[in-house]
Amino acid sequence: MPRRRLDIRTASALAGGALLAALALRGVPWFAGLAPPPTPFTHGVTFLEPAYSLLRDAASRIPAGASVVVLREPRNPGFESHFYRFGLALLPGRRVLPSAFFDSFTPPETWATAEYRIVVGGRPTPGDDELVLTTPSGTVWQRKKR
Repeated sequence: MPRRRLDIRTASALAGGALLAALALRGVPWFAGLAPPPTPFTHGVTFLEPAYSLLRDAASRIPAGASVVVLREPRNPGFESHFYRFGLALLPGRRVLPSAFFDSFTPPETWATAEYRIVVGGRPTPGDDELVLTTPSGTVWQRKKR
């Protein structure tokens, strides 16, 4: 059987494939084990990870049809704009109210009547609300019936 000679196009395609494979393997977190990360944001956009995990955990504690607002302590309109969108995605069946939109705070009247307040980060000043859930990422509060 005659041997085929490797042409330049085939060799360059093989070399390019090997280079891409090496670059992809370099990004694998070998020392973290090959288990899936706790959130999709663990190894990427890390400022979103606490909100994602808190909203995921809070979904089972907040009943369908309830109104919810997602805040951050200390307050930050950029983060809260992202958290509002997370709330829409991760809390289906609940009415999510924006505390910030397009990196600007909304008036407090927009979200002050929310039945549940999800606070990412530090703990807010204690008020009349009832603590529903505490995680390392934040807290969930229910407004007391008045």
